This record gives sequence, structure tokens and C-alpha cells, in this order.
Amino acid sequence: MKKLSLIFLIITFISCKNESKYYESDKDKINTEISSSSKATEKTNTSLQIVEPVKWTTKTKKISETDYELIIVANIEQGYHLYSQKVPDNGPLPTVFIFENSDDYGLIGTTSEEEGRTVHDPTFEMEIKSFKNKATFKQLIKLKNKNSKIMAEIEFMSCNDTQCLNGYSDIEFQI
Repeated sequence: MKKLSLIFLIITFISCKNESKYYESDKDKINTEISSSSKATEKTNTSLQIVEPVKWTTKTKKISETDYELIIVANIEQGYHLYSQKVPDNGPLPTVFIFENSDDYGLIGTTSEEEGRTVHDPTFEMEIKSFKNKATFKQLIKLKNKNSKIMAEIEFMSCNDTQCLNGYSDIEFQI
């Protein structure tokens, strides 16, 4: 949309500055082309929708002077489900947490998750653990430097009755 606006401004500027170089019919043709292009872009923009059925939030909980619990919450849109970190072979993509390496902290163990629900998944035709509505994941860390920023990435898959979507999100914790 920004490119289209910029093109429109350039054409308008050129046509105003060099008004005597264009015949009236040429100006109408340019305006018609810009108008048509603008309408086509509007139609394209309204038909393309980014579907993000999982939204992530984070918070921290102080356990001791150096130990913290990183809490990651997935808010899952109604009708969708998010898969566990542990899924069977040949199944969906698992939820994966990738913490940035840093000298400011160390991970203690692995990321834990809620119990969830294990049901027969018709898409993959197997028993798979997943979460509906909301899921909470926790990671313990040992802090080595105060006032640290912890960065992580989440890769995941969520599905509804008609489609599965691969997702990716960056998350951050400030301690």
C-alpha cells in the first residue's frame, strides 16, 4: 500500500509539474489507471488475512535470589488446538522452545507443560496430546547477571477441523 501511495504521489507531482506536456485524455487515462490499481490493491488486501490462532504471553516468577521461573502462556482461539512438545513420530510438529544462548543465565532442566488432553486426532489418525483454549509452559533458569533480557523462539503447529497451521513466535522476558 505504501508503494502504491508513493507511485500515486510521484505521478501526481509529475503531471502537475509538466501539465502542458500531457493532453487532457492522457491525464484521464493516468487517473483511471491509478484508480483501477488502487481498487485492485484494496480487493487483494481485504481477501488476504493472516490467521494466528495462538497468541503468546510471558511473565516471570522469582523462586530464589538466582532462580526464576519463566512462564509462557498460549491463548488458543476457539476451535483450534495446539500440540504438545512430545508428539508421536509421523505426527504433527511439536511445540518447541528455543532459548537464546547467553552468559546471563542457564536453563535448569527442560520446559514443562500442563497435562493437556490426549485424544484420537482424525487428521493424523493417532493418539496425540494437545491443548484447547489455553496452555501454560514453564522453564526454570539460574540467573548469573541481574537485569537480564532472555530471548526465545517458539515453533508450533495448531489445527482446527479443516486446516493445520505452522506457527512461529519470538518471546522475551525481562528480569
